[in-house]
Amino acid sequence: MEQISWRYIFWMLASLGTFATISVLGMLFWMTSRIDQAEHERTRDLLQLSLAEKGEKLVHAVEDYAYWTLAYEVVAAGDQAAIYEHIGSGATEGVLFDQIFILNAEGRLLHAYDQHLGTGAGQAFHPPAFETPLSALNEYTAQDYVSVAGVIESAGQFYMVSAAWITPDNVTANPDRAYPVMLGTKRLDKAWRSDLADKVRISDFVLTRDLGRIAADAPILTDAHGAAFAALRWTREYTGSKLRREIMPGLILFCLGLLGICGAAARYFHAQHLSLEQANEIAIKDQLTGLLNRAGLTALLRRKAVARRLTLGQLATIYVDLNKFKELNDTHGHNAGDIALKVTAERLQNAVRPSDFVARLGGDEFVCVIADDNPEQAAAKVAERFIEASRLPISFEDHEQVVESSVGVSVASPGTQWETLLSQSDAAMYWSKRKNAKSPVHFCKSMTSALPA
Repeated sequence: MEQISWRYIFWMLASLGTFATISVLGMLFWMTSRIDQAEHERTRDLLQLSLAEKGEKLVHAVEDYAYWTLAYEVVAAGDQAAIYEHIGSGATEGVLFDQIFILNAEGRLLHAYDQHLGTGAGQAFHPPAFETPLSALNEYTAQDYVSVAGVIESAGQFYMVSAAWITPDNVTANPDRAYPVMLGTKRLDKAWRSDLADKVRISDFVLTRDLGRIAADAPILTDAHGAAFAALRWTREYTGSKLRREIMPGLILFCLGLLGICGAAARYFHAQHLSLEQANEIAIKDQLTGLLNRAGLTALLRRKAVARRLTLGQLATIYVDLNKFKELNDTHGHNAGDIALKVTAERLQNAVRPSDFVARLGGDEFVCVIADDNPEQAAAKVAERFIEASRLPISFEDHEQVVESSVGVSVASPGTQWETLLSQSDAAMYWSKRKNAKSPVHFCKSMTSALPA
């Protein structure tokens, strides 16, 4: 019983401590993960917004330059100085473009301008890199006033590109005329990445065309046809991860302390349990013989299984009283009496079965409670075994002596009360003592008059 209770208490407290530890650590991971996720989403949205903003600025700049009668006229006239002044300077002297390329209707390069190379930027034009924006623009006519934009890769460098027809204001009056094309670019270089990283508060990021190795929610850069072309990949130490790393040691110590408290509580309750068990043992056990006392017998009768047996008439009692016990005490002293009581208790315990119970009611009186489907037969066998054992002498300090017992047996009928059953076995024992019977006496109604007044 003690082991079961100890294990129950231990596992309850251990489970409580473990659950609390898992809950605390789980809450920490959940909260910091949510913080990281929120920061990641914010960074992603800011990056996506910055890319869209940069693309829109480039598109509007190209449209401002291309949809202009003067631009069309100077390109048509081939006036190099005027073209540079009104268009090319936007790349070499301004900040709107890093490169401007002007092509004829057949796609042949007419003029090129670069922020670093100036007017000699023809070498920076690589036709294969610009095939996609040009093919996308050719899906429209000059009369549509539609510009296209997307990302390209040229000579290992990423560019954001916008393309538009260079048209006069009255383009609708000449629908069949072939118009030149303006390509405006902005480099997505290290300087741009650093500026964007500062804006969204990350250390750095890279552009990659390996779309299979990026996160599903990574900002995507598309080509002029709207197909995924590249993506942004970045790493950063998020606040949640940093917070988790900083407070984890202290939290682990807290959890260990919590488990230690649960362990100490388990030890305390175990000690309390043992103390309670010892107190209960003292309260229900006879200190001399170790048998149940009257309080223990009363507690036994409260058990549902025993009460049910009594109600069904499946219970018997064996009442035992030592003969000439007072003479033994008077002649040889109380120590001899105690020895006789202990030996009798041991013989009764050896006579009963594991499912039966033995109690000392006080003095030299004992009672055995026999529970069986056939209680009369079971009680008779127990009583006979005890009588046979009691015929053996008991060894005292200075002599040996046979201490005989008077034994009365009573069997319950369905509905019999405990007090009635006990008094009947007492009457049978009293009858045995008066008749000096050498074998167990079973109760019958005629014995009622033999009860002592």
